[in-house]
Amino acid sequence: MYLRLLLTFVIMFAGLLLPPFFAVLSTAQQGMLVELPNILFMLVIILSHFFKQGRSGFAALLMLVAYNVIQQRLQTPLAVGSTLFEYYFLVLLLPANLVLLLFLPERSLFSFKALSYHAIFILQAAVFYWFIQPEQLPLVTSLLTAIEPWILVFGDVSVLPNILLGLLICAVLIAAILMLFRDVSSDQAFLSALLACTLTVVEFEQQWISASMFTISAIVLLLSILKRSHEQAFIDDLTRIPGRRALNIELAQLSGKYSIAMLDIDRFKKFNDAYGHDIGDSVLKMVASQLATVKGRGRVFRYGGEEFTILFKGKSALDCVGYLNEIRVLIADYPFQIRQPVERREPQEEGANNTDSCREEFIEKTVKVTISIGVAQERSSTTSPDEVIIAADKLLYKAKESGRNQVCA
Repeated sequence: MYLRLLLTFVIMFAGLLLPPFFAVLSTAQQGMLVELPNILFMLVIILSHFFKQGRSGFAALLMLVAYNVIQQRLQTPLAVGSTLFEYYFLVLLLPANLVLLLFLPERSLFSFKALSYHAIFILQAAVFYWFIQPEQLPLVTSLLTAIEPWILVFGDVSVLPNILLGLLICAVLIAAILMLFRDVSSDQAFLSALLACTLTVVEFEQQWISASMFTISAIVLLLSILKRSHEQAFIDDLTRIPGRRALNIELAQLSGKYSIAMLDIDRFKKFNDAYGHDIGDSVLKMVASQLATVKGRGRVFRYGGEEFTILFKGKSALDCVGYLNEIRVLIADYPFQIRQPVERREPQEEGANNTDSCREEFIEKTVKVTISIGVAQERSSTTSPDEVIIAADKLLYKAKESGRNQVCA
C-alpha cells in the first residue's frame, strides 16, 4: 500500500515535466492534447455507469467541469473581471467535493439514490453561474475586497494564497491517509485527482499545466475503474484472493506439467453453527491469508464455500507435498482468537423484585483451525484439468477419512 501511495505521488509530480514537451508540438497536436482530458473523463463517466462505480463517475464529472472552467474562463489574467473570484471558487470547491465523495457511499451515477449527489453539485454550479454573470461584477469585486485580507493573511505562493494551499494539502493528506488505512481501490484515483488540482493551481501560470495534470488524473481514474471491474469479476470479495472464475481461466490455459491441490477447512460447518457466520467469515479470511504465503510459486484460489485450490505449474504432486505440509502446519499453529458472549446473572438485593437480571459479557478463547489437503498431477497430455481436480478431491476426502489435518498425494 505504501508503494502504491509513493507511486501515485511520483506519477503526478512527473506530470510537471510534460508542459515543455507540449510547446514543441504542432498546433493541431496541441489542440488534440487539450481535448484529451475531455475525452478521457467522458469515457470514465460512461464506464462508471455500466460498471456501477458512481463515485468515480462523479469525480470524473467534477474534474471535467473544472477542466473546462480553466480552459474557457481562466485563460485571461486573474485581475480581469471576475477571473480571480472564479479561480478562488475552483480552488475551494473542487477539492472539497472530491473529499466529500471519499466519504459518501457508492451510488450508481444515474440512479434514484444518487439524486442527492446531483442536487449538491447542481446547486454549486448554479451559484457559480450566477456569480459570473456580468451584472454581478460589482458584487464579486466587493466580495474579493472583503475576503482578500483573510485569504492573503499568510502570504502567497505563485498565484495561490498560502491559506488555500494549506486547505489543498489537507485534502491531499486526507485522501492519502484513507488510501493507507482502508482497502478501497478508487482511493488512489481520488488522490491523483486532488494532486492534479493542487499542482495545477500552484503552477497555474505555467502553460499546458492543466492539460498535463488533468490528462494524467483521467488516465488514473480510468485505470481505477478497469482494475476495480477486474476485481469484481475475478477476486473473491470476502477473502480477497482470486475466485472460481479466475481459476477456470487459468485452467483453460494450462499446458505441460502441473499439479492441483484441493483444500478444505475441517469441520467448518460445525464451527459456523457453534460460533456464527461472522466468525466463520473471519476463519475463511485467515485461512486465505495464510494460503497466500504458500511457496513453490503456487497460486491460490477460492474454489467455493470453505474449499480452496492451489495450482502449481511445472511441479509434480510429490514436489508439492512439502509446500502443502508447511502451509498446513502454519494454519494449525495459528492462534485464532474468538470472543464468545456469556450471560452472567446479577445478584438481587433483598426485597427487590424477583425478576432475573442478566448482563452479557464476552470471553476470549483460542481455537484451533485445521485443513485437509489432496493433491494430484496431470498424468498425460490428454488429462484434463477437471480430471486432475476430481482426483485431488478424492485424495482430499481420503485425508479427511484418515483423521483430517493432513496431506494426501
